[in-house]
Amino acid sequence: MNLTEIIEALRQKIAVPAGRHLYGVLGTYASLEAFAASLQQAKTLDGASFPKPLSVNRGILDAIPDDEFKRLAENEAKHPIPTAAHVKRAFEEFLRRVLSNGGIVILSDLELLFTYNTEMNLLRTLATDDSKLLLLLPGRRSGGRIVMFHEAGEGDYTLPTNLIADNHLWEIGD
Repeated sequence: MNLTEIIEALRQKIAVPAGRHLYGVLGTYASLEAFAASLQQAKTLDGASFPKPLSVNRGILDAIPDDEFKRLAENEAKHPIPTAAHVKRAFEEFLRRVLSNGGIVILSDLELLFTYNTEMNLLRTLATDDSKLLLLLPGRRSGGRIVMFHEAGEGDYTLPTNLIADNHLWEIGD
């Protein structure tokens, strides 16, 4: 789909007052950046502006105090589980905070969630009724699954199956 088609489909979906409101846009980093810029120019059906994307990575890092982060980084190789637990807690804190005002929240930069294998069902659980989430996902559809970070060519990260309903997930065409 092109950017305009995705924005129009998104506008229609978020206008529905109740239900699950977790959406995703797939593409390269460059195409997602272009999409975010186009979205900034658009309005929702009720005339509101779309917000700027928020970095999940930055939100997680900001939620962990510097001294604690330094200690975690120093011990991560020997003890990765406490670091992953901190990332999970920081992500939950960040997500609840950004969704507290209602409306639509656009999230980008989700690399830390995949790196630390963070459970993502919280996204689905919290994205209902007044809290709407749009994920900008650097990935593509491949063989019935969503392959993340395909541009990097390393690792095998996939979006969890059924996290986002198929009719709430769009891929930017070339």
